[in-house]
Amino acid sequence: MALEKILEKIKKLSATEQERLIRELEGDRNRDKAREEFEKAAGSWPDFDAEGLVAEVYRRRGRSERPAVEW
Repeated sequence: MALEKILEKIKKLSATEQERLIRELEGDRNRDKAREEFEKAAGSWPDFDAEGLVAEVYRRRGRSERPAVEW
């Protein structure tokens, strides 16, 4: 019964409004899929050492062989 009411309201929308509704629903679906993929990948690197990576970045910055920028 509730679905029928929703469908009736959708039919009353203009073509532009229907297109907008479709884009909104597709966007929601894409966001849900991206969130699902992210959550599936989360924790896939259990041995990743984030602190070690940050330390390595700063260590390499400290011994950079690039010439200093002169303004």
